[in-house]
Amino acid sequence: MSLVIENLSFAYGDVQALQDVSVEAAPGRLTTIIGPNASGKSTLLRCIIGRLKPTRGRVLLDGQASHQLKPRHLAQRVAYVAQRSVVSAAFSIREVVELGRYALPPDHHKVMEAIERLDLSDIATRPYAALSVGQQQRVMLARAVAQLDDEGILLLDEPTSAMDLKHQFDTMKLIQELVSEKVTVLMVLHDLSLAASQGQDAWLLNRGKLVASGIVDDVLDTNRLNDVFEVPFEWLVSKSGDRRLAAMTQQGPMG
Repeated sequence: MSLVIENLSFAYGDVQALQDVSVEAAPGRLTTIIGPNASGKSTLLRCIIGRLKPTRGRVLLDGQASHQLKPRHLAQRVAYVAQRSVVSAAFSIREVVELGRYALPPDHHKVMEAIERLDLSDIATRPYAALSVGQQQRVMLARAVAQLDDEGILLLDEPTSAMDLKHQFDTMKLIQELVSEKVTVLMVLHDLSLAASQGQDAWLLNRGKLVASGIVDDVLDTNRLNDVFEVPFEWLVSKSGDRRLAAMTQQGPMG
């Protein structure tokens, strides 16, 4: 499935959140979306899913403007996991994951497989409202996994921000598995080292504008990052040869 963004602009009243963003997602790859706070990352995802109507430009999914698609039709192509998700009804974990199939044919096997892949099988009957924020993130990701059919698009907004280290690691492994299954993944991240190690491509936003896009190592140029984040960055190399991107302070690398 193709995802093309053409001259996209969006404003919240007088506040310009996105300005003339043009970029295309590489199908079947993991693209990380990075940038400082208020650079337009979450707004971009909401424009892609049609939740926000662009003030100018458009988002095309297989040639169709996303904000003109009916919600059910859009849900058959794109799964979205927000930073914070609210479930007002007293649903269990399994029932929340089942909601991922509302626009698609019921598929009990796919639902249970998604629950298992997110390590939720032992607590699948537990009320969603009783979960920790990190557990809720895993439930919402499971719902998105259950929603995805052949070569769909998965949009993730800081999907591991509240997870413990084990589940962060497991979730990133799962996302890589989805990419190997030909899912196109766009993921907003604040952790640039994680973006460098996990992403294949990257989009760098600043003040609503697209600063750079392309192969992740090309986008994460330290001089460019220094200018955008106003913090010095360096690539650090371990004795084993692994590379890590780190912000530098007077005391040494941070993070």
